[in-house]
Amino acid sequence: ARKQPSDHNGPGLSHGLPLQGLNQVDDDSRGRSKAFLPRSTLMALTLFLIGTIGVIYSRLSTKLRRHEALNPSERSKMKSSSNSQPKKSYDKSSDNSNSTPNHNTNKKNAVNDVQNTYSPTTNRTLHVIFSTDCSTFQHWQSYLFFHSAYKISQPGYITRIASGCKPEEEEKERKWHEENVQHDMSERYRIHFTPHFSGVKDATTGEVKGDYKFFNKPFGLKHFLEFGEFTGLRDGVSAGDIEGSGFKMKDPQAIIILCDPDFLLLRPLTDDFSNERETIISIRRKTFFQSKHHNYPQLHDDLPSRYIVDHGRPFGQTYGLGAQWRKFGLEVITGVNNSPAKAVDQSDGGLLYPAGPPYIGTAEDMYKIAVKWSEFAPGVHHEYPHLLAEMCMLIC
Repeated sequence: ARKQPSDHNGPGLSHGLPLQGLNQVDDDSRGRSKAFLPRSTLMALTLFLIGTIGVIYSRLSTKLRRHEALNPSERSKMKSSSNSQPKKSYDKSSDNSNSTPNHNTNKKNAVNDVQNTYSPTTNRTLHVIFSTDCSTFQHWQSYLFFHSAYKISQPGYITRIASGCKPEEEEKERKWHEENVQHDMSERYRIHFTPHFSGVKDATTGEVKGDYKFFNKPFGLKHFLEFGEFTGLRDGVSAGDIEGSGFKMKDPQAIIILCDPDFLLLRPLTDDFSNERETIISIRRKTFFQSKHHNYPQLHDDLPSRYIVDHGRPFGQTYGLGAQWRKFGLEVITGVNNSPAKAVDQSDGGLLYPAGPPYIGTAEDMYKIAVKWSEFAPGVHHEYPHLLAEMCMLIC
């Protein structure tokens, strides 16, 4: 006979029944639950299904927005091309499960994928870039970055900026990238090589006395914008002219998205943050933006365009950097006595300026940022030779 539980277990929680009664109803003769699944398992399955539905909805919404962003002529062209494709009959004799993949077909798909280079909202060319050195560690980080972008159909060109590679390393990296990234994923996935930037030089003698690999980020960005295949500078004076340089940008309207190599993209990253369901702004910052702060009148229009990247309106992710950069010797770092950074108080410094990657701006704005960022980098590192120093350099 089954032993009944003692009264010290206390009453149950359902309808005031004693625990003994619940055990008699819900347990079998061995004391095991008769429930089909434990409540915790049912809850986990429910959350999983909700998450799956959310992912499917997000991807369908992204595809719909991309389709709506196409011109009517492009839509009709896509429709006519799909209708004109002849239906192929299945030939069982040609089926060979042990045959090698058709790399020619993969290559053709990769070339066609170059069309997916524009922002679904603004129709501007997107350039997602990230800075690395030539180490094995950042080699596999880069591959994972490309793969995550491939899995979510990230629009735009995606470029790894590899700095400081030796000639034999550059040749090896270029070949590996062409065969395993461009060939198997997308022709939009590029690699851009730059000189070695991470040496720390003595301010007096100029002698290299250390290494700070994060110098590659500001200097690599500047090199990419000056010598990149689609973004570089060229002679001439016209729209996009860089002030006082005699050069102009190939595409000053392009959107540059600077990431870190340890990112894994979970959904497409673009220049549009107007969707409140996808963009999270803290209550404190939202309240500030909705108020009429006399020092920042440009922040207080209520148009959705305020959340879309444009000239003079770059974006960045909020980081917990605080405002410690205000304690740096800003006069020495910037070379001027009246740097605008000195006018920022502690409150605004912690609220409006602690930004980090992804940094997003137009090519024209990002080049201006990169020039000053590279200029201030050695001075900031001299005062703060630690991790995240390159992020503090950008704030100055």
